[in-house]
Amino acid sequence: MIAHLKQREAQQSQLIAMSGALACVTTTKELNNVVNTIIKNTIGFSRFMICLESECQQVYKLFYHNNAVEYIKHKGDSYSKNMDIFNSVVNAPEPVILSRNDYRQTAGIPSCIQGAFQENIVTMVCCALPSKQYKGVLFIGFEKGTPQRNSLHLIKMLLVQLSITLANIILLEKIITVTPEAKTGALPATTETVNSMGIIGNSQPMHKVRSLIQLVSNTNSGVLIQGESGTGKELVANAVHYNSDRHSKPFIKINCAAIPHNLLESELFGHEKGSFTGAVAKKIGKFELAHTGTLFLDDVCEMPLELQVKLLRALQEKEIQRIGGTTTITVDTRIIAATNKDLQDQVTAGNFRADLFYRLNVFPINIPPLRERLDDLPHLVHFFINRYCTKNKRPVKTIAARALNALSMYHWPGNVRELEHAIERAVLLSPDKVIKDVPVGNQKPAAPAGGTTIIKPWNEFEKEYILTVLKFCKGKVSGPNGAASLLDIPPTTLNSKMEKLGIKKRHYLLD
Repeated sequence: MIAHLKQREAQQSQLIAMSGALACVTTTKELNNVVNTIIKNTIGFSRFMICLESECQQVYKLFYHNNAVEYIKHKGDSYSKNMDIFNSVVNAPEPVILSRNDYRQTAGIPSCIQGAFQENIVTMVCCALPSKQYKGVLFIGFEKGTPQRNSLHLIKMLLVQLSITLANIILLEKIITVTPEAKTGALPATTETVNSMGIIGNSQPMHKVRSLIQLVSNTNSGVLIQGESGTGKELVANAVHYNSDRHSKPFIKINCAAIPHNLLESELFGHEKGSFTGAVAKKIGKFELAHTGTLFLDDVCEMPLELQVKLLRALQEKEIQRIGGTTTITVDTRIIAATNKDLQDQVTAGNFRADLFYRLNVFPINIPPLRERLDDLPHLVHFFINRYCTKNKRPVKTIAARALNALSMYHWPGNVRELEHAIERAVLLSPDKVIKDVPVGNQKPAAPAGGTTIIKPWNEFEKEYILTVLKFCKGKVSGPNGAASLLDIPPTTLNSKMEKLGIKKRHYLLD
């Protein structure tokens, strides 16, 4: 029993050492150093290869090989994703062991794997990388038969951190080194990451948003963007305009909530000199400035009722008059409106005109809150880390797997804007290359030495944390997306901890 515990402790130390080294990796060169030193010395392999699915999603290509000569030889090869080896590995719950005998009898083996077997590789361990951002397969070749059970367990446990490290490298290659905009810290306009729309995320809700943008962009129809504060409504408005035929024409923005009500009419329609006290010169309004282009009305729900009538007439007649003017001015202006309130509810409450709502609501686009598209969170986190490291001239950082898991359990009332500010703060505060903690909500950074600190017994912290994870997983203990998976411990260990800490179903299943 004691020997078994010592073995487990040694294995855990090895895993922590390898994961810690991988967490600091941000380039392929750094990955090569870690693979050929720390990981190779621990697991004892000869070949370490990674194939990733290409962006066209039709083929796999060799992304990394720990042997430079072999990488140069095979880096241009493409492998059909329908090859037997890829299908069997991607659909397998456990690593697939491929022996030299199996290799000879299996059709559809990538050339890089064939080359390894033709040299001195006897066994190949094949694992699917657990990432929602890309599809990839890891191949680890051994010269001395099947690796020991401990080595297989270490490989399996290492996959999560390896997937995060690869995501960092991929994002850096696409954002930092490829796009000149990123060197100034600006949001890249032409990266493949933002998919020609400036919108980050591959979740199903964001695919729907992108599809709606594509449908409406090249029309002249009005667009109503609805979503909570911080979801990226202005980003969607930008995408609609810059993907339309009006992209080279003016794109004028006005925040209806930020301008005093008595000045908003002048901002929209302009005024003539002397039309009211303080009108010392003629002013061209936003409608005229946006002629032949697009006018973005942000927070349109905050517009006063008396001005809503004039806006409705401008939309229907395509004509405006400056305050104090007598001339009717024809405008060709496309309207995109945005609101963080449900306009239908505002109509019912008498705060918004029904006829204006129907005029604006020609083509609605609803943006989901971040809590409903948590699949996009890792991609957003990596993007913001890279962006603010560059902007603030900090060394490129990455984020630890546990910190990323903790972020996925937060409810994000401020949505993407809150996430962006949290990551910027973490980049500035983190002294290491690895961000180990991102305080959010009411969390505060750890108190400095000598400060007042409330000390709790460890078992209280552990109980609170496990309960938080169980509630997030809706009571699911084991399996994919279960609490044990998020905590990175075996389900049996979690069950024993729950029993020891007195955690019952009634504590985390409230319904």
